[in-house]
Amino acid sequence: MNALISEINKTQVESGGLQIWWTGQEGFVFKSRGQIIYIDPYLSSYAERMTRGKPNEHIRIKPAPMKPDDVNNADIVLCSHDHADHIDPEGIPIIAAASPGAHFVVPECARETMLGFGIDDERIHTMKGDDELRLKEIHIHAVPAKHEEFDKHPQKGYPYLSYVINIDGVSLFHAGDTIPYNGQVERLKQHRIDLAFVPINGRDELRHKLDLEGNFTCEEAIRFALDINAGLTIPMHYDMFAINTADINEFRRTADKQNLRYQIMDHGGSFGFLMEIQDGTQR
Repeated sequence: MNALISEINKTQVESGGLQIWWTGQEGFVFKSRGQIIYIDPYLSSYAERMTRGKPNEHIRIKPAPMKPDDVNNADIVLCSHDHADHIDPEGIPIIAAASPGAHFVVPECARETMLGFGIDDERIHTMKGDDELRLKEIHIHAVPAKHEEFDKHPQKGYPYLSYVINIDGVSLFHAGDTIPYNGQVERLKQHRIDLAFVPINGRDELRHKLDLEGNFTCEEAIRFALDINAGLTIPMHYDMFAINTADINEFRRTADKQNLRYQIMDHGGSFGFLMEIQDGTQR
């Protein structure tokens, strides 16, 4: 058995807590007392193979800490949007087979992609943005994300989503891929955010020429986390592909100056989060 999968399976989690593993890019595993949740698991070599020898070649900085067929313990898999490093065309079908009880949460715009993988319709749960879903005692609120553009479909809603996920009393926000937009902070202020996972790889002219859609810069991510009063912020979307990464030390320096409470994760590493009890209330 894969060492990381074994670690996830063996880890015991207290009520009101989460154990969190970073699998790279925007991929994480969240384990609560009763559920194992994957989000945006890019675990194959699809992007590398499809771009090999091209100007936008995706060269991995670090190997995946597990393979898709190792993932036999998923209860829920969330994907933020239909790009290969978020809905992995090779990895997701294999995960669906390896974890036959897993349910998948994706944008409505990605339903046909999921069905094309051969995943049964009853296992697929879709969201349009500004809507809610309850699944296996997990409460999910979808927030529109602007991945350079909104590209909203009149019937299917927003193709790019952020998620507010409430798991055993812990409220976490996973931004997916996004840049700032008017109304974004106001949407999040409706929620208590204990953990905020935010991309930091930014955007520039070179990446635009390669059709690489951009995200928050380090400074934007930090400002956003402060504006939504996040309890703890975790940067993501760096150190996966050499062509589209960020300087984590820039994030660290800026966050320190802004007095942001943050956690920088190791690739394949984990940390435990437990709600703080103060004066009879949580955080």
